[in-house]
Amino acid sequence: MNLDIKSLKNLKKIHFIGIGGIGMSALAFILKKWHINIQGSDLKINYLMPKLAESGIKYIIGHKPENIDNDVELVVKTSIITDDNPEIIAAKKKNILICTRADLLALIMKSYKAITIAGTHGKTSTTAMVSLVVDAGKMDPTIINGGVIHYYGSNSKIGKGEYIIAESDESDGSFVNLPSYIGAITNLEPEHLDCEIYGGDFTKQKELFIRYVNQIPDNGLCVLCIDSDEVEKIYNDFKQDKKNLLTYSISKDADIKAYNIVTGFDGLIFDVIFKDGRKIENIKMPVYGKHNVSNALVAIAIADFLDIDQKFIKLGLSNYNGVKRRFTKVGNFHGATIIDDYAHHPSEIKVTIDAAHNLIDHKGELICIFQPHKYTRLRDCFVDFCTSFAMADKVIIADIYSAGQEKIAGINQDSLIAGILKTGQKNIIKLEDEKDLPGILKSITKKGDMLLFMGAGNITNWAYDLVEK
Repeated sequence: MNLDIKSLKNLKKIHFIGIGGIGMSALAFILKKWHINIQGSDLKINYLMPKLAESGIKYIIGHKPENIDNDVELVVKTSIITDDNPEIIAAKKKNILICTRADLLALIMKSYKAITIAGTHGKTSTTAMVSLVVDAGKMDPTIINGGVIHYYGSNSKIGKGEYIIAESDESDGSFVNLPSYIGAITNLEPEHLDCEIYGGDFTKQKELFIRYVNQIPDNGLCVLCIDSDEVEKIYNDFKQDKKNLLTYSISKDADIKAYNIVTGFDGLIFDVIFKDGRKIENIKMPVYGKHNVSNALVAIAIADFLDIDQKFIKLGLSNYNGVKRRFTKVGNFHGATIIDDYAHHPSEIKVTIDAAHNLIDHKGELICIFQPHKYTRLRDCFVDFCTSFAMADKVIIADIYSAGQEKIAGINQDSLIAGILKTGQKNIIKLEDEKDLPGILKSITKKGDMLLFMGAGNITNWAYDLVEK
C-alpha cells in the first residue's frame, strides 16, 4: 500500500466494507479520532453500530455500489470480502485504492513501538490485560483489540505514548506482516485451516508462527507459553540462537511462573515467581478461570521488560474486569446466572466449562448452550468437540452457524450430538429452533444454575434476549 500516515490523514474519506466487525470498527474509531472522515457498510446492525454513530461515523446497511461516492479515496476491506463485492467493483471502476484491514493496521503500527499478541486462543483477553497494565504504568498506549474491553467501554483507545498494543489475528495469516517490537504467543493449535494461505495444512500455519517469532528484533521481547506443546517446540528450536525469548507457565518450570492460584466468587488470587527469584504476591483479578492467570503472565512479563513497577502491574490486573463475550455475565433467568462466551474451539470450550464448573462448585447445575461455528471447524476438530462437554450437567446443541460456508456431508447438528453421546455425556438436548430455547430452559433450570452460552455466531443475541424474556 503506497500510503504513509501523513497521506492517510489527508484523505477526503475512507470507506470500510464490513465496518461492524470488531477489528474493523476498532480501526475506524482510531482514524475518526485522527479527524479523518470515515464511513462504512455492513450487512446487518450489531451492538457496535450505536457506538459508531456516537463517534460521528456514518454506517450503511447493505453493500451497494452507490456507497462508494466521489469523496472516497480509500476502501478498507476484511479478508473475506471477495472481488465480486459490489463496492469493490465500484471502487475498481473509479481507480480507488483498496487495502485490507491488516494492511491498514500495519501502516498505523509503523508510527509506534508495537506490542502484538498472537496465538490460537486468548488473544483478545491477553491484549486487554497487557493494555491495562501498560496503561497503569503511565505509558498511555494506543490500543486496538479484537473485543470490547469493559474497562474502557471500547475496543480501541488513542494514547499519547510511544507504544501501540494490538491483537494479532492469525485467521488469514496476515499477523506476520505486523511490525512487532514485543510479541507473545499464548498457544498454538490447528485453527482457521480453511484459510487459503494454510490450505488445510497445520504445518503451514506453524511456519508462520515461527516466522513471527524470528522477526521480532533482538532488542525486543517474545513471550512464549510453554504449557502449549507446539509453542514449547518453537521455543526449543529457537532458544540457542535467540536471546530475546521469555517463557511462562502455570504448570512447568519457566522464566515466569504462577502458583498459589485460588479461585472464588470475587475472582482470582495468585502469586508469580521469576526465574531470578523475584516474586509478585497476592495478585488479584476480578475474573475467573486458570486460563486468565496464564494470560496475565504475558502482561506481567511485558510490563517487567518495560520496567513497570510491581504496584502498577497489580493495579492494571485488578482493573481487568473482562472483555465482552469472554465469560460475560449478562443477567439472570429464573434464578440462574446467564454467561455469554465466545468459545468456539474445543480447547476454549474446555477451559470455559472448567472455569464455570469451579465457580458454581456443585451449588447448582451447569447447563451449556452451544452453537457450532463453521462446518470446516467442526469437521477438523470433530473428536475434540465431542469430548469437550464432559463436565457439563446438561448440554443443548444448536444448529451450525455456517458463516457463509457450504454444508459438508456428515458434518451437522445430528452427527455432533451422536458423537457427544458416544463419549458418555447423556444429558443432551437438540435445539430445533432458537425460538424454543426459553421454553426448554424454563423446564430444566432452577435457582443457582448457570446457563453458559458458547459460540462465535449469533448465539450472543440469544443470551441477551433470554434476559428480556
